[in-house]
Amino acid sequence: MKVEDFFDYDFKGFILSLKLKPLGAIYDVLIRRACSHFLMKVYRCDNLPSWLSLFRSLTKNNKFLLVVLDGARFDAFRALYARFLRGELCTARVPPPHTYGWLPRAFSVPEFDNVRVFYARLAIKSHDIMIEKLVPRHKKVELISIVPKRAKKLGTVLPSEVNEKVLKVGLSGRDIIWYSQPHFPWIYNYELSKILVREVLLHDFFPPDIIADKLKKLSVRRKFLVNAYYGNLILALKHVSDLLNHIKGMSIKYDELVITSDHGELLGEYGLYLHQDYNLPQLVVVPWFRVKL
Repeated sequence: MKVEDFFDYDFKGFILSLKLKPLGAIYDVLIRRACSHFLMKVYRCDNLPSWLSLFRSLTKNNKFLLVVLDGARFDAFRALYARFLRGELCTARVPPPHTYGWLPRAFSVPEFDNVRVFYARLAIKSHDIMIEKLVPRHKKVELISIVPKRAKKLGTVLPSEVNEKVLKVGLSGRDIIWYSQPHFPWIYNYELSKILVREVLLHDFFPPDIIADKLKKLSVRRKFLVNAYYGNLILALKHVSDLLNHIKGMSIKYDELVITSDHGELLGEYGLYLHQDYNLPQLVVVPWFRVKL
């Protein structure tokens, strides 16, 4: 750990966490300041292509389509994509902390202009991507938000609703389509999503194992959460495939068409779940998939 990293640490937050849960606070320091550096070296993450560089290269095309699957980790995508898609799978490294570590910079590159962005909203405000606040005012960017309707109780937008909106409004030729899935809440397990809502709202502010503690308290096995996550990803991939089939018949011919993610997800590794401000391989390594139509 570098000396400057030590002094940058949030000591007030650490003291508060220490009062709430001493072991969790100490574990947070170990993960954040020791294990993360070691694991990033083991997985050789620093050698992976930068997501920002790939994004800038994509937007230099006259016509492009970028599909974002929120929270899709690389290994999960790799295990499932061939059922639905054809193309070239590569890796990319997003800078932490998750979406806000890179999105403002991505939207500020000169090439990001004259773009239409469809994005699914989340009812959980702390996890909703406020894209409209991140686009510089001088950019010509059309934002089309999609709010939860059919899954209103769950607080998420179904991928079918995203497709319907895209087909209704139409594509511009320079497009971004942002799906909620596989991000929490999980459509395939409403009950598990419901019982974890409080912990999801708080897990950015409390010791890192708050979700693991809730699962243990309720005797819920890790596999149920993993299955719910994979179910969400399968649903998203199916609807992306459906949308791409529609695009085949359109007059727009994209120079490049990519499916990617804004960050990964922890599914019980190191006793942690979902995504927090950690520089860990499962969070920063995402797919960069060049679609072959």
